[in-house]
Amino acid sequence: MILPIYEVSDLIESLSFAYAVFTNEIDEEYLKNTDDTVVLITESINDLDKRANNRFRNLKYGVEVQIFYGTNFDKPILDVEISLARKLESNDWHLSQSKSHINDPKTKQVTKVFYFTKNFLLEE
Repeated sequence: MILPIYEVSDLIESLSFAYAVFTNEIDEEYLKNTDDTVVLITESINDLDKRANNRFRNLKYGVEVQIFYGTNFDKPILDVEISLARKLESNDWHLSQSKSHINDPKTKQVTKVFYFTKNFLLEE
């Protein structure tokens, strides 16, 4: 089974709105680049769940998706975010939290954070 952060990364990359999608950490060369939109995906939940007959039957995973919109981003932000949420939901991810947009006064970037969860049912 592929790690959930990589599954989500592939789904977000297929939407083609970000210049780069990163898992776990942003490459240092992109940290000061505020022109391009980048996405960071990290693991937020990794839990064994739903026990039966003294064995776990379910893996519950969560990911945090942080979007750092570039100052040159020219697409409707809400349309992008709705597409992202629908793409993940159509692949069995559940939107558990959507944080408010934050405007960084120093860089002029808009950022957004989502939390998604997914239950992986295990076969015997």
